[in-house]
Amino acid sequence: MAKNFNGSGKTLTMIAPAGGVTSGIPVVLGALVLVPLDSADAGEEFVGHTYGEWKDVPCASGLVAGASVSMLDDEMVAAGAADSAGPIGALTTDSADGVATVFIVQGLASVASGA
Repeated sequence: MAKNFNGSGKTLTMIAPAGGVTSGIPVVLGALVLVPLDSADAGEEFVGHTYGEWKDVPCASGLVAGASVSMLDDEMVAAGAADSAGPIGALTTDSADGVATVFIVQGLASVASGA
């Protein structure tokens, strides 16, 4: 067996970017999309999930299930919206009352950025 296995990649420990991170709100770090399990200030370590379905994530109104989404100011917006990061995944519910459920998909942010 390989001796350099480091983990499954389901969760990663990273350093919070400028502005910090908020528990449960997806954050894009380069080509990675993570959902922090705890809030952390800029420069602090945090653990984030790399995939999965997350409910009650802040979301712009009018988006529907199946829509590809990006992040802007701690809110999901339509993929490719000006100044947004991502895309991060796709909605599995319609946006309602300012939140929706999203399925996080790795690799989309790198495709969007050309990385």
